[in-house]
Amino acid sequence: MHAAELETEEYRRLVRPRGLVSTRVRMRQTDMLVSGETDLGAMALELVRAHRADIEDYIRRRPEFVRALEPIAADPNAPAVVQSMLDASARAGVGPMATVAGAMSDHVGRGLLFASREVVVENGGDVFLHVAERREMLVLAENSPLLSLKLAVGPTTRPVGVCTSSGTHGHSLSFGRADAVTIFAETAAFADAAATAVGNLIRTAADVDAGIARARELGVSGVLILVADRVGAWGCIDIVG
Repeated sequence: MHAAELETEEYRRLVRPRGLVSTRVRMRQTDMLVSGETDLGAMALELVRAHRADIEDYIRRRPEFVRALEPIAADPNAPAVVQSMLDASARAGVGPMATVAGAMSDHVGRGLLFASREVVVENGGDVFLHVAERREMLVLAENSPLLSLKLAVGPTTRPVGVCTSSGTHGHSLSFGRADAVTIFAETAAFADAAATAVGNLIRTAADVDAGIARARELGVSGVLILVADRVGAWGCIDIVG
């Protein structure tokens, strides 16, 4: 097992929602933990396959989609998953691929809601949730003295996106140095884009206030920023430990 796979296994031991059935779903770069009232793995894999095919086909037809670090022109003829990426990136002022993990979580999660009243899709730290009870989430910040914080979310009346970007840990492209920027928003695609946009601003603890201001300008539901020994939070952030 590679180091990255071992790391994924370790943190996923911490994120399996109590009382739900969790299944790991993998296809090339996509690696999700899908949780529901029953085993949703087979359905989730078919959804991953379909949405990945849409994204990959679109990249072949429009190569700038995968390279752009800023929003590109809207395309009313794009597949639904691509449309959500274009929209989220335009709102946050980042490239469309900054939204891909969140967008995949959204479209897989929404596709599973007909089969389960509760659905949680975690895709590399970008999470789609529709839950009937209060759930706790762990935000890891390995390079911060704080190490981690627990956040509570739910019950929800509609799906919620919760996404985290880091400039010091993981594989996300970030121009900042935040240990963690976690965004709550109405979709995981937009939360993913906003976490990237805010994370790009954070280079030292002195930038936390500017990061919170930017998150509020973007219209997110809540933001948590961890950098060095400082924590900043605004909005619907329920820190429980």
